[in-house]
Amino acid sequence: MKTLRDIGENRLLRHLLPRLPQRPEVAVGPGDDCAVVRVPGSADDWLFTTDPVIERRHFLPETPARLVGRKAIARAVSDVAAMGGTPLWILVDLVAPAATPLARIRGLYAGLAAAARKWDLAILGGDTAEGDALELHITGVGRIPRGTAVLRSGARPGDLVYVTGALGGAYLPGCRHHLAFEPRLAAGRFLAERKFATALMDLSDGLAADLPRLLDASKRGVRLEAAAIPLSRAARKTQQPLHHALCDGEDFELLFTVSPKNRARFETAWKRSFPKLPAVRIGEILADPKRRRLHFPGGPAVPLQAGGYQHFLVHKGR
Repeated sequence: MKTLRDIGENRLLRHLLPRLPQRPEVAVGPGDDCAVVRVPGSADDWLFTTDPVIERRHFLPETPARLVGRKAIARAVSDVAAMGGTPLWILVDLVAPAATPLARIRGLYAGLAAAARKWDLAILGGDTAEGDALELHITGVGRIPRGTAVLRSGARPGDLVYVTGALGGAYLPGCRHHLAFEPRLAAGRFLAERKFATALMDLSDGLAADLPRLLDASKRGVRLEAAAIPLSRAARKTQQPLHHALCDGEDFELLFTVSPKNRARFETAWKRSFPKLPAVRIGEILADPKRRRLHFPGGPAVPLQAGGYQHFLVHKGR
């Protein structure tokens, strides 16, 4: 009998998602960073996302509770940013063992509240339940002007591939990026409002896991330049910095594509709007979905192997 360990998260989702029922007002269903719902007569589309944060999976028992609460909210905010939208409302489900100290729960909710104030969100409520591990399950709702959400499926042949910030090492010793990252809300809105991005998503499971998802949605291939991939300070301190940049996950940077005809205009506007946040060109979209190559300077191209983080599979170091 097959188990989830045999198939992993990606194959599980490919099995489940097509079976989920929809309604006519669902403009974008499961499979993107957010679902998009279009209410007749509304000037906005509505964005829906949900994410869990689970002890010993997304944080350790000794992690300060306020940082856990912040991370839970920030993950949902990053999903909305990856559509180009604005987050508005949050629901929180708490699962906890009965022996959990009350002070830790208060710390979680202090972190949730501080994050909600930071990003101008309302926490509408939620539910509580007893369980074997401490968990926060977040549902986020946002909005975006009607018809302007940027999806994973819009990449075209010749489009240039960009990533914000630097990648890798979010979980390495001494690095707290996975707890303290800044969702790229302003950058996501910029890309959507200025119509620069043809496809857009955030990097939660690592470039080697998330880029293939964008390629699958767009039915495209890619030429990825290994030397161009921006490496975080934590990744550069390791013996395999590129591996960490490709596979660690929880970067929560934006991955997006831009038409080559808009390259100069985009890069000028980006530097003017975000002088402290780099947007680095790391590759080019190809027409053939089977051509997915990682190119090294002066060396041979190698197939881009799907990697990064997948739930249910065995991973080292996380």
